[in-house]
Amino acid sequence: MTKKFVGQHELTREQVDRFQAHASQRYHIAVDQMERAVFSEISGLQLETETMDVIEGGVNDSVLKIPVRSRAGNVTLKRGVTVGNELLHWYLRIMQGVMDRRTITVRTFRTNGDLLARYELLEAYPVKWSGPALAATGDTAAIETLELTYKGVLLLNT
Repeated sequence: MTKKFVGQHELTREQVDRFQAHASQRYHIAVDQMERAVFSEISGLQLETETMDVIEGGVNDSVLKIPVRSRAGNVTLKRGVTVGNELLHWYLRIMQGVMDRRTITVRTFRTNGDLLARYELLEAYPVKWSGPALAATGDTAAIETLELTYKGVLLLNT
């Protein structure tokens, strides 16, 4: 095991992991075990809880906040356009009224390649698809975007 030092102090494995940058290349996304769907970006992974203010009689210096309901936000997946168009076909099935819910698995990795955490987005389905901007000028990659909604998320630590 190699030891990491900051100044004159030796860091533990936990401290190294905490301070180590996790670059965007250290994750993998699978759509219902469809491993060939490689994405360059995922954003919007969030859960939020709505609250209600409750004012107690005789207590004038504070307001209680009570949780009312929680929900998952929409997630956006981006990838370079490939020969396969399975993501567009998935969205078109939803547009035709076929409820095709899938599990999205997001795995993040440490810089040494070890699995750090695995998130599973439950009962996900597309709510928006965006094709690439097609322009003859420039040298940027053609990017396809898929926005998904999902019922909940599981964090599966390794």
